[in-house]
Amino acid sequence: MEVLLAGNTGYVTETFIEESFPECDVVVLGNEMLKSNRKKNILSRPFIKDEKELKEIFETYEFERIVYFSNYLTMHGRMTGELEQLRQILQLCKKNKEIRMLYLTGQESIYNITSGKTLLVSAAENVVMEYGNMYQINTKILRIPHLYSAVYTQDFFYKLFTEAEESGKIVFEESPEQNIYFVCMDDLAELLYKVYDNWGKERCLNVPDCFRQSFSDLEKEIRKTIPGKLDIRYQNSGQIYKVQPDDQIIRHEYGWFPKISVFEDIPGMYQEYKKLSDSDFGHFANIRNWISKNTLLIHILELISGFILFEFLNKYTGTYAQFKMIDLRLVFIVFMGSLYGINYGISAAALETCSLIAAYRQENVNIYTLFYEASNWIPFIFYFAAGAVCGYIRLKNKEDIEFVTKENRLIKEKFFFMQEMYQETLQDKRQYKKQILGSRDSFGKIFDITRKLDVIQPQKLFMETIRVMEDVLENHTIVLYSLDSWKRFGRMEVSSPEIRRKMPNSIRIEEYQNAVETLEKGEVWRNRELLAGYPAYIAGIKRNGELVMLVFIQDAASSQMTLYYLNLIKILCGLVEVSLLRALEYQEAVRDREYLEGTHILKTEYFMERLKLFHSIKEQKIGSYALLQIENPEMTLEETERILKNKIRENDILGISEDGQLYLILSQVDDAMLPIVIERLEKNGLHCRVIDTRNESRVAEE
Repeated sequence: MEVLLAGNTGYVTETFIEESFPECDVVVLGNEMLKSNRKKNILSRPFIKDEKELKEIFETYEFERIVYFSNYLTMHGRMTGELEQLRQILQLCKKNKEIRMLYLTGQESIYNITSGKTLLVSAAENVVMEYGNMYQINTKILRIPHLYSAVYTQDFFYKLFTEAEESGKIVFEESPEQNIYFVCMDDLAELLYKVYDNWGKERCLNVPDCFRQSFSDLEKEIRKTIPGKLDIRYQNSGQIYKVQPDDQIIRHEYGWFPKISVFEDIPGMYQEYKKLSDSDFGHFANIRNWISKNTLLIHILELISGFILFEFLNKYTGTYAQFKMIDLRLVFIVFMGSLYGINYGISAAALETCSLIAAYRQENVNIYTLFYEASNWIPFIFYFAAGAVCGYIRLKNKEDIEFVTKENRLIKEKFFFMQEMYQETLQDKRQYKKQILGSRDSFGKIFDITRKLDVIQPQKLFMETIRVMEDVLENHTIVLYSLDSWKRFGRMEVSSPEIRRKMPNSIRIEEYQNAVETLEKGEVWRNRELLAGYPAYIAGIKRNGELVMLVFIQDAASSQMTLYYLNLIKILCGLVEVSLLRALEYQEAVRDREYLEGTHILKTEYFMERLKLFHSIKEQKIGSYALLQIENPEMTLEETERILKNKIRENDILGISEDGQLYLILSQVDDAMLPIVIERLEKNGLHCRVIDTRNESRVAEE
C-alpha cells in the first residue's frame, strides 16, 4: 500500500511513519529534515509546486492513502499557499476512487470566537468537503490540537526555546487563563492507524482536549525546565477561546483518547533542543553566525581598513623605485571590485579619488588646474572604470555560479527521484507479475463477490448488491427495482445514496418499453440514442424466464459506455440473479416456519430480523422505510390481514410483536407519502400509529 504525506510535514519522523503506516510505501513531501530510507520504504523530497511534476508522481505511485498536514497544526502558523496545494492534490485525487484522503487541520473552526483564522480554516475544510462531494473522493477531516517538536524550526516550542536562550524573554500572545491545545505525535500515530483501519462514514472528527492545561501552567513548567531567570509576559488578557465539548465519537468508534501530555515531553524536548544547539553553535559557529548576519557591516569595515592599509603602503613605499611602477590605489580598487562586486568597486574608486586629490594638493597642484586640465582626469576615469568592470565581472560570475549550482541541485534531485521511481517500477513489475500469475484472471475477485452475495435474506442481498456493484463498476448511480406479479410497476428496493432522493420510489414498466424487449432476451440495454428519461444502462434479473427485478445505472461516464463495461454489468447481474433465486427459494421453503399459519404475517423473531435489515438500509442511506402499528381491537389478525392484503404492496411486510401487536413495514416510504398511506388504511377501518424509527433499540422495545 502506498501513502502520501504532504503539507506541513516537518513533524513527521521515521518512528511516526512506522507506527502510523506499518508495511507501507510512504512518500513525504515538504520535510527537509527527513531523509529517504529505502530499507524502510520512505521517500522524502520537497513539496513540488509544478503541477506537471506532481501529476507524474501520482501517475507513478498508486496512492491509496493521503494525509495532508495543515499549516495551522503549528501554533501561530500561517496558511500561505495551503489552499492551492490542497487544490492541486484534490484535483489529482478525483481520477482514483480508491484514495482515502485525510485532512489534518487545527481546531480553529470549532472555536467559540470567530476570527480570521477561523474563517481561513473553515474555507480549507469546505474545499476538501466540496471536492469530495463533487468527485466522490473519499475525504475525511480530522481536527486535532497543535503539534509540537524540538527540532522543527517553525515549531512553537523551538522558537520559544530559542527566544529564551538568546534574550531570556518569552512573550505569549495569549492570556494566562487561556487553555493550550497540543497532541503528542505518538498519540496521533495511533489515531491515524485506527482511523484508516476503520474508516467509517463520519466526514468530520474532533480530537478532544483531555488535559485542561493553561498558559499559566505552561509558564510554571517552562520555569522548571529552563534554568536561570526568565522574563515571561502576556500580550492578551481579554478574550479566551474554547473548543466545542467532546462529542465522544472518536472514543466510541475507535477506542482512542490522548494519553501523553505536552508537559511530560517539555523536559525531553528542551534537552533535545540543547543537544542540537550545542552541536550547531560552538564559539566558532557563533562567530560565523554573527558574520553571516552582519555581512554588510563586515564588508564596510573591510573597505575602510583596506583603504587605510593601502594608504599606509602608498605613503611608505612611494620612495622605492620598485613601487613607483605599481599604482597601489588601482590595485586596491581591483581587489575590492573583484572580491565584493560593483558597489564596493565604485566605493573604493571614490575613496582612492579623494586620496589622489589629496596627493595633488600636497604637491601644490591647484584644484582649478586639476579640474581644467583634461589630462589630469585620466587616473580618475581609470579608477572608476576599473572598479566598475571588475565589479561587473564579479557580479556576473557570482550569478552564473548560483544559477549553475541551483541547476545542478535540481538535476541531482531529479536524477535521484527518477532512480527511485525506476526501482519502484521494477519492484511493482515483479509484484504485479506475481499477482497476475497467481490470480488467474481475477478469480479471487469473483470468489469475493460470490461470497458477499451468498445471503438468504432478500433485503440483505439488495444491500450487498449495491455495495458490490458500486465497487466493481465504479459507479454511484445504481438503483434496484423489484417488479410486481403483473409486471406493471417497479418498486425501489435500494439505491445509491447520491441519487436516492432524485429517483422515483415506483416506476411504470410501460414507460420503458424501448428497453423491455432487449431485457426479455436476457441482454443488457444501453441508452445509445440518449433517450430522455432513460438511464444509461438497464439490466434485468429473471426467474423462471420472467423479469422480477430491474437494475438501473442512471449515469455513466463516456469511458463507461464500452463493450467491456456492458459485459461487466451482465456478469454481475448474472451473479446477483443466482443469489436472488437461491434466496427466494429458501424463503419459500421456510415460509410455513416464518409466517403465522394461514396468513402473510411474520412471527416475532423473523419480523424483528427484517426490521433490523430495513433499519440498516436506512442508516446507510440506500433506502427508507416507515413503521406503523395497526390498532383495531374489534378485528382478529386474520381479518386485519385480509383487509391489508389488497391495500399494501408486495414488498411491504406485516409482522407481530411479542405482546400480539400487529406492525406494518412500509418499504421506500418517506414523510411526504406516509399521510397518504395512513389515510387510505383508515378509510378501511384500520387505526394506525406511526413508530419513530430513528432509534432501532427503541423500536425493538416498543
